[in-house]
Amino acid sequence: MARSSGPARSGVTGALERHPAVGVAGAVVGLAAATTAVGVAVARIATRRVRADRVSPTGALPEGASDAELREDDPLGAASRRADRTALVPAEDGVLLAVEEVGPLDAPLTVVFVHGYTLSMASWTYQRRSLGAELATANGHRPGARLVFYDHRGHGSSSRGPAEHSTIEQLAHDLRTVLDARVPEGPVVLVAHSMGGMTVMGLADVAPELFGTKVVGVALVSTSSGNLADLSFGMPEFLTRVRAAVLPIAAFTMRRRPAFAERTRRLAADVVSAATRSLSFASADVDPRLGRYVDSMIGGTPVDVIAEFYPALAGLDETGALQPLRRVPTLVLTGDEDRMIPKEHSDTLVELLGGEGPMVEYVVVARAGHLVTLERPEEVTRALAGLLRRVAATTARVRD
Repeated sequence: MARSSGPARSGVTGALERHPAVGVAGAVVGLAAATTAVGVAVARIATRRVRADRVSPTGALPEGASDAELREDDPLGAASRRADRTALVPAEDGVLLAVEEVGPLDAPLTVVFVHGYTLSMASWTYQRRSLGAELATANGHRPGARLVFYDHRGHGSSSRGPAEHSTIEQLAHDLRTVLDARVPEGPVVLVAHSMGGMTVMGLADVAPELFGTKVVGVALVSTSSGNLADLSFGMPEFLTRVRAAVLPIAAFTMRRRPAFAERTRRLAADVVSAATRSLSFASADVDPRLGRYVDSMIGGTPVDVIAEFYPALAGLDETGALQPLRRVPTLVLTGDEDRMIPKEHSDTLVELLGGEGPMVEYVVVARAGHLVTLERPEEVTRALAGLLRRVAATTARVRD
């Protein structure tokens, strides 16, 4: 038991073809409802809050910008995510992946955090603070873990790659590159949210030999192994049909006319910000700073990058890649009111992993939406700490 803490289409399409600006504006909500993280159309929704000179087209720091400026919206304060080390890891196609680390290089365990679609490594801010204090600092004894965070290609401070490389398979290869470069030795636990979880499943597909040897534990947070294209996101059937009509035109516009798409979304910033809040959080009393924080993260992801990745998510099927994960302790965690990737997808993951038992723990967080890592950080951190204790105990028995 899980532990809790037709005619319409043609009419709409015709209107969109006659008025492309209406199509993109409508996609602000339509595409938001069609993604697996906080939404394609919620990208760059806080343009009026995030100054244009603070985020470059690649998502990397523009010349003259300071890290403090990009982090000023952090709900824990601009200084809460200081890193012991930073690095740029070149992927196989030359894309530079931004990496930040907390904790000593000789820690007995490394925890690698893999973020969700349209977000960045900053989405782990609460876990970074709490687990960093608990595991990665001395506190009178040897640190128990090193924490490694990185940005997916085209997200956060990482650079962009060719559009044809916007696939889960490529993200899986990127993750392996980060592991090879930053964790050449020692055991690793992968902690992944949303598209990050899909990336981990992709890694299990392309490099199954890593699981049970290099990778000794996995956390899959608010994610899915597939069947995402038909999600309703709690919308009425009519709006679901409208979304289906809007998506092809909006995605085409985002890829081919990104500047136009950006301008249109600025006009709808307030509407999209409200959609982001509704689709990301379940609680009505979420701190407004969290909404601004999510806005800032999404603001660093160019619209064409978001549109390029969408087909990979909509067509995802990693159900056949889960067998390697059965070799390691796995935590599956979700919010009970996740409207982006409903709880049923986590139910399916648990079933495909062999059901709850010594190797699989299932945690359903009450009154939590898709961004459970920000909305209910204490519950998420507690579950992750439990997984790390189980992994440490398992690896200790193996060593003995």
